[in-house]
Amino acid sequence: VVCIDYPRPDIENTVNYLEAAFLSSSFRTSPRPNKPLEVVIAGAGLAGLSTAKYLADAGHKPILLEARDVLGGKVAAWKDDEGDWYETGLHIFFGAYPNVQNLFGELGINDRLQWKEHSMIFAMPNKPGEFSRFDFPEILPSPINGIWAILKNNEMLTWPEKIKFAIGLLPAILGGQSYVEAQDGITVKDWMIKQGIPDRVTDEVFIAMSKALNFINPDELSMQCILIALNRFLQEKHGSKMAFLDGNPPERLCMPVVEHIRSRGGEVRLNSRIQKIELNEDKSVKSFVLNDGSVIKGDAYVFATPVDILKLLLPEDWKDIQYFKKLEKLVGVPVINVHIWFDRKLKNTYDHLLFSRSPLLSVYADMSVTCKVIYTYTIIVDKNLCQTV
Repeated sequence: VVCIDYPRPDIENTVNYLEAAFLSSSFRTSPRPNKPLEVVIAGAGLAGLSTAKYLADAGHKPILLEARDVLGGKVAAWKDDEGDWYETGLHIFFGAYPNVQNLFGELGINDRLQWKEHSMIFAMPNKPGEFSRFDFPEILPSPINGIWAILKNNEMLTWPEKIKFAIGLLPAILGGQSYVEAQDGITVKDWMIKQGIPDRVTDEVFIAMSKALNFINPDELSMQCILIALNRFLQEKHGSKMAFLDGNPPERLCMPVVEHIRSRGGEVRLNSRIQKIELNEDKSVKSFVLNDGSVIKGDAYVFATPVDILKLLLPEDWKDIQYFKKLEKLVGVPVINVHIWFDRKLKNTYDHLLFSRSPLLSVYADMSVTCKVIYTYTIIVDKNLCQTV
């Protein structure tokens, strides 16, 4: 199995990409502020980094604070003493991600995305070592390419199941965004029952999607999450096409954003953990107090951290406010990413993301094939790296 780069798909002309590009360009082209705001941002994950980037583009001064000594948040990675990188998860960039795809383009780093064959590959739990594929033909437009991929797969679903599945999806295809948003209060499993879709479709396909998107089971996950992804995949020809980053995210993605921010007068500070949110008498934010006792003040404040961190730091005076009460229902999902090194090359593998269809394992990939840097290294040392989530 060898590492292959497929051509970058034509996503720049999709409606969603054009909207994202227009919105981001508006920050650069808007009139410069008479008095730039100093905006303090907590968390240097992709949300915090992009917030700081676009504020800098608009002529303001972001001050980005990261508690740890590494950039990236949920896409962070650490280098060990032997020079190997350990990542927080498998990071996939779909064609249907207009904002992040636009960000890559604005930073001039599109070449760092390694696009894969337009397929979705599922493990066969009852047939160890075997996989089942959904292949999307390049010559067909959406949603026909997705329907074709489903109909051509004969290992996972029977023809009656495929037909019921397709009929059940029609409201989502025809109803658009308003229909998708209306499904927030129903779980994936309950929605399938309501649509008359056989349980085996959930067990064979949607357990994998639920785990891959939100790391929880179909009987816990809102169907809205699944339909948001499916809607994009079905509406955009290259929406479900996947790309891997060609190296570790902190260096290959986050640092270009940091350099962009700093070149426009912004600041990015690591090892700046927030201990307390200080309030004014009117309950607005006065400052962030850091663990070392330093006080960071700004004209505006942004929290771009996991919800569990904000809940820990939430001031007492905010806890009775209805807006913040909603945080009580939000619970983070613990995820473990395991790197397994093999002392030989594996034969039965793919240059792609693999869906496990397991209640425990979400997705996995042979990083010694999917990622250029690791591929080059493992050819020399004749080893294999499997990354599982």
